[in-house]
Amino acid sequence: MALKEPGPVNRRQFLFRCGAGTVALVAGFDLLARQWVTEAAAAESASFATAPPLDGTLTFDAESIAANSHDQGNIVFRTPCAVLRPGSVQDIRKMVGFCADHDITVAPAGTHHAMFGQPLVSGGLIIEMQSLNTIHSIGTDGADVDAGVLWKDVIEAAYEQGLTPASITSYIRTTVGGTLSMGGIGMMSAYRAGAQVDHAQQLQVVTGEGRLKWCSGTQNSDLFEAALAGLGQCGVITRATIDLVPAKRLARTYRIEYSDIPTFFQDIRVLANRGEFDSLGSIPQPGTAQPLTLWATVFHNPGDVPDASHLLRGLSSAADAAAFEDYPYLDYISLVTTMYDAFAANLDWDAKVKPWSDLFLPDGAVEQYVESVFPSLTAEDLGPTGFGLIFPMLRSSYGRPLLRLPDEAGGPWVWLVSVLTDSAESGPDPEFASRMMDRNYRFYQEAAALGGVRYPHGACAFTQADWQAHYGSMWAQFLSWKNHYDPSGILTPGPSIF
Repeated sequence: MALKEPGPVNRRQFLFRCGAGTVALVAGFDLLARQWVTEAAAAESASFATAPPLDGTLTFDAESIAANSHDQGNIVFRTPCAVLRPGSVQDIRKMVGFCADHDITVAPAGTHHAMFGQPLVSGGLIIEMQSLNTIHSIGTDGADVDAGVLWKDVIEAAYEQGLTPASITSYIRTTVGGTLSMGGIGMMSAYRAGAQVDHAQQLQVVTGEGRLKWCSGTQNSDLFEAALAGLGQCGVITRATIDLVPAKRLARTYRIEYSDIPTFFQDIRVLANRGEFDSLGSIPQPGTAQPLTLWATVFHNPGDVPDASHLLRGLSSAADAAAFEDYPYLDYISLVTTMYDAFAANLDWDAKVKPWSDLFLPDGAVEQYVESVFPSLTAEDLGPTGFGLIFPMLRSSYGRPLLRLPDEAGGPWVWLVSVLTDSAESGPDPEFASRMMDRNYRFYQEAAALGGVRYPHGACAFTQADWQAHYGSMWAQFLSWKNHYDPSGILTPGPSIF
C-alpha cells in the first residue's frame, strides 16, 4: 500500500489510515463514533479528544511506518498507524495513557531484533525507544541507563571504568529495555551468572494506564517481576539500573571439534562443573550444525596467561587437538555482533527470513534431544548463515518468575538449544516461513515432551493454551498482573499471550 509522505505530525495531529490506501491527518479521536477525526472534522465533533502535547514527535512518513512494520525475522508484518519518537519519558506516559483511554494498541520497539512480530502492532502506535538513550551514570554500584540505550554502548562505557555487565547477550546491538523485557541470555559471558533480568536492580516503568512508576525488589515489587521477562505485557520499561562487575582485559578461547554428540556433552559437562571457564558453548561454522565445536573461553589480565594443560585436563582425546585464539575483551564480546554486521553489510542479512528456534532443555534430556534433532538438519533448516547453538546455564542463577525454565528436578543445568535458520534468499518467502514454522512447533513439542520450554525470542506460533502451559504455575499470577497493570489490554499484542 502506497503511503503519502507529509511532514512530521505536530502536537495536535495523529494518523488515521482510511480505506483504499488513503492517508489522512487527524487531530485526535472521536469518543462516540470510535474513529480518528481529521482537523477539518474536529470542529464539528462534540466528543473530540485531542492528542496530548509532546516533547518529541508523532510521525507517519512512509519510511518510518515501513521500518516499524516488520522485525528481524521478516515473517510477521503488521502496519502501525503512527510512530512515537519520544523526547522524554513523559511522552511515553502521555501517549500510553491516551491509547488506553481510546483502546489503541501500543508497543515499544528497540532494534526490532525479535523474530516473530513481538514488537509489532496493527493500526496502533509504535514507540521507538532508541529516542531515549542517555547513560545517566556508570559505577561500581551499577549502570543507570535509559531503556533505549544499546548494550554495546553500556559495555563500552563500563569498560572504560574497568567494569562490565554481569550478563551479556551474544548480539549486543539490542536495547537494554528490549532484552530486559525478553529475558536477556547469551553465551559470550558468564554461564553461571544468570540472565540479564537477574541483574536488574530497579526499573522505571510506564504501566498500561499511563502511570509512571519506579520499581525494584522492595518497591512495587509485583510490577518489577511483571516487567522483567514479561514480554512488554504489563508495562513499558523506560529506564533501568543494572549490575556491573569488574572486567578483565583479555579473552582466550579454546576450540575443540567433536565427531560425536556424547563425547561433546561428556567434555562440556566436565568443564561446566569445574567452573574454571567464563563462557562455554557450541557454535559451529555458519551453515552447519555438526561437527559440534566447543568454545571454552576464559577471561584474564595481561601477565596472567591461561594454562591449557590445567584447564583442559581430564577431557577426551578430542581436546588434544584444541586450538586457541586470543582477543581483547571487547573484541571477544563483540564477535557475534561483528559476524552479523558483516552478514548485513555483504549478504543482505537484514532482509532474510529468520525462523529461529530457541528452546531450553533440562540437563537430563538435552543430549537425547540434540541427538534426535541435529543430525537430521538439512541445508534448508540452516541456510547459508544459520547454525545450531548449544550452551549450558546454571539453573540456580536464574530467578525471575516469568523467564520460564525447565523444572528444577531436571538437573542443575539448563541448556539453550537453538536452530538459527536463515533463508537462502532475501525478501519475504511465506512458503519457506510456513514450513519452518511447522518445523519449529514440532521442535517445541518434542522438547516439551522431555520437559523443555521455549525461550520466546524465536519464531514459534503459540495458542493461548500453549502460553498457559508455558507459564504453568505462574499463569494465574501473570494474568492477574496483566489485568492490574494493563486493564485495557493495549500493551504489546504481538506475542498474543492473553
